[in-house]
Order: sequence, then structure tokens, then C-alpha cells
Amino acid sequence: MVRPEARAAGVRRAGPFRLDGDLPLYAVYSLAAAGLIALVIFDLSSPLALNDDWMYAWSVQQLVTGHGLRVFPESTALALPQVVWGALFSLGHPDPRLLRLSVVPVVALTGWISFVLARRLGADRFWSAVAGTTLLAMPLFMTNATSFMTDNVFVGIVMAVALTSLAWVGDGRWRWLCVALLVLAPLERQVGLALIPAVTLGLACWKRRAWERADTAALIATWVLPVVAVAAAGRLVISRPLYAPADLFQLHVGHAVFPLAAMLGLGLIPYGAALALRPRMRGRENAWSVAWTAVGVVGAIGCLVDLAQFGMIFPGNVFSPLGFTAILAGSKPPIVPGLIFQAVEVAAIVTFVMLLIVRRRWWTPSVLRRDGALLALLSIAQFLPLVAVQVFIYDRYFLPVIAPLVPLIAAIATATPRQRVARIWATAALAGGLAMYGVGEQDYLAWQAARDQAARLAYQSTPRDQVQAGFEANGVYVELPRYERTGQADLFAILGPSHPTVTLRFAGPSDPRSGVPYGSLAPGKIVLDR
Repeated sequence: MVRPEARAAGVRRAGPFRLDGDLPLYAVYSLAAAGLIALVIFDLSSPLALNDDWMYAWSVQQLVTGHGLRVFPESTALALPQVVWGALFSLGHPDPRLLRLSVVPVVALTGWISFVLARRLGADRFWSAVAGTTLLAMPLFMTNATSFMTDNVFVGIVMAVALTSLAWVGDGRWRWLCVALLVLAPLERQVGLALIPAVTLGLACWKRRAWERADTAALIATWVLPVVAVAAAGRLVISRPLYAPADLFQLHVGHAVFPLAAMLGLGLIPYGAALALRPRMRGRENAWSVAWTAVGVVGAIGCLVDLAQFGMIFPGNVFSPLGFTAILAGSKPPIVPGLIFQAVEVAAIVTFVMLLIVRRRWWTPSVLRRDGALLALLSIAQFLPLVAVQVFIYDRYFLPVIAPLVPLIAAIATATPRQRVARIWATAALAGGLAMYGVGEQDYLAWQAARDQAARLAYQSTPRDQVQAGFEANGVYVELPRYERTGQADLFAILGPSHPTVTLRFAGPSDPRSGVPYGSLAPGKIVLDR
């Protein structure tokens, strides 16, 4: 049995504060609060559009100025729920800082849902708190939260689908709320359509004996409404898209399986000690355990392949030793020391090996039970579309795969015998992840500000379309104004000029070339390379 037996609740008098029991719990709560506070501070610290913010901010601007819902042609995600929410939250003033702040309630809600789901699965209060804090202390999740990109909003919708679908399958509650969320999911990111068969399979497996007429109506709506909504949105809000579905999707299994080990392990590092200390299950191997072992072995091999090809096991482009989304040309001083980053890689691999190879017998429907199996189905449903991604696959694409597993692993951790060691590891891992986010985000915002200043410096002497100023500057200062003038988008933000006169590059702080320095724990300079 993976999760502990449910215990009857009883009324008891509040006892004195216990150092061994209460302190770790309140430490985790404090880390969650610190993560949210840091997120707000970083959101407000820069008026610049970060990463893909400029595309979605443009959509909000179109909405609040009366042009309706429109998607920038370069965007692969519809992002309609967050565009509407961003317009409402910012009160019609789509400043990048306000739009980033609109993501904070979604992040908080995601953490709360993880806590609630962990409690539902039988986790104690400490491990439920860890479940609620896991994503809030994950550098990859939090640096994406410090933006107006679609990843975190989509993860929040996925977790809301998880909560409502468990209630629907369990006792028939919230079925129509679940349907509404299943409509919103693909309107945020089209891969949300993959949630529909997962929920349907859950209903078929565990709701048949208590089936009601309302379930039939809701199930039909589940299959019809999201598809109609996405088809209508694709026709009405996207004009002249740059990507055709055939350009984006083509079966490529290794493309997604190879990074799986590293990414699942990275997201579940706080549970590594609990997984290692949990006793093995007795019994024989079965088809499920053999299948998961095969996935684990392929994933481990993939880590070696990625390490040989790219020098790290994570697929990028957000999380790397150089810093967050450090995709500008040149040589950036790394913000994460090599030994620390390698320790994170080792912890991620060990956690994954414990999860799918050593503890492979846990991953059967009879052991996971209904709620755990449904969460696993939702996670798998978000992984499978990744095997068809042809153009690019980034580390942040694995966040919806990781998130539904967090409450399940928290329930598993509750039954670990050596709780003291497991809890110390979990708390330390959360604190380490939060510290890495703080250091990395300050560095990211510092060099982004320097990059913007360097771009404007280059524009003083060189036409803008002859400067390779990086993705954000290329988009904000060249592609977006050009699109508004001509109605044509041309991927200039990504590609830049064919033969640039000036190229912005990372360099060390003492580089003699002209440019703009920036300060962080790994200071550097954005130089103008002519």
C-alpha cells in the first residue's frame, strides 16, 4: 500500500509547541510565504517585458483597447484565459509588472490545491505542506512565474482539473466545474485537450457503478465543448499563424523520454530521502513494474546522452548553471557554481531512480488506488503530447507532468519510517531551491536590464533591424512595431537580422568592449560586438 490508512479524526486539546514536530512544519510554511513574497518583489522590480511577455501583453493591449481577443502569430499557445484575467487584474493597464502580478494568485492557488490533494490522499500535515511548497520553491517553476508566460497559469488549471475530477469520480461533486476547467485548459495551451481522455478513463474505471444521468451529460460536454472552443478560437483570434500543426508535431519519442528522468527528479528532489528510506514492497514483478523499469532505464540512458551532447542533463532553455534563460550569445559568467549544479543533477537522478526503478512496484493501479491512479493518469496525459513535439522541447514543458505527481509522492512520503531524516532533507531541499531562485532571478533581472540598455545604446547608431539584440529586444523594438504597421510577422524576435551590424553578447565584467555592466553574485557585462 502506497498511502497510509486513513485515521479517524479526533478532538484534542492543543498541546505545547513541540520542537521536533511543529518546527519543521512552520519552517515549510515560512518557505512557502517567502516564495510568494519573493515572487511579488521580483514581479515589481522591472518594467521590462521578460521572455515571451511581450506577445501576451500585446494580446491584453488589443483586448483592453477594443480590438477583441487576438493572438500574436508567433505564439504557439492561445493563452486566452490568462489574457482575459490579465486585462481584469490590471484594470485595463497592461503594464508588464501588473501582468506578472496577475500570475501570483494562480501560483498561490496551485500550492493550495497541492496541499488539499495531498491531504485527500492521506498525507500528514507536514508532507502536505511540503506538497504545497514544492513548486513554490522550485527554481524552474518560480522563474517562469516571474513572467506573464502561459506555463504557470496552465499548471494551475491542470491542478484545478485534478482536484475537481477527483471529486467528480469520487462522489459526483464539481462535475460541471471540472467540465468548465477542461474547456479552459486547451484555451490556455492546446495540449490541455489531452486531459479529456485521462478524465474519461478515470470515470470509466471508477465511476461506472455509481453512474448518473448528469454524468452522461457532463461527459458529452467534456468531449464536445473544449474541441469546439479551441476550433473556434483558432479561427477567430489567430490571423496568419506562423506555425501549422504539421510543422510543430511529429512523433519523436526520444525527444521527450530522454529528459524525463532529469525533469521528474528535479521536481521531486524534496522527496528523495523519503523515497530512499521507504521499505520495498513485497511481491513478484508484474507487467507494470517491468514497464516502469524500462521507462526508468531509458530515462537514465537519456541523461547520459544529454550530458554528453549538452554538458548537462536538463533540456534547457530556462534552467542551467549560467542562469535563467541565458540564451543571449557570448560567454556569461555562471550564476550557479559547477559543483552545486552537479549536486542538483545527482540529486535529480537519484530521486528518479528511487521513484521509477527501485520503487517500481508502487506504480500499479491496485497500489495507487483510485485517487493516486487518476493523478498519475493526468500526469501521463501531459507527458504524451511531448513525444510529438518536433520543433523544440524546453524544461518548462515538463511542469504540468510534474505537478500532479507532487501530492501523490507526498502521500507516499508520509509512510516513510525514518521521518526525521526525510523531513530534514525535504526542508533543506526546499530552502535550497528557494535560495537558488532568489539568486538566479536577481541575476536574470540584472542582465535583462543591462541588455535593454545596451540595445537602446546600439539603436542610437545602427538601424534597429540590423542589431541582434536578443529575443526580447528584437520582439519589442522591431517585430511588434513592424507587425502593427504591416500585419506581417516574420520571426525576427527569434532569428534577428541575417547579417547583423551589431550583436549583443554576454561578457565578463572586465571586457574592454563598449557595453553595459550588471551586478549580481556573478557580475558580467552586455557588450556591443561590431
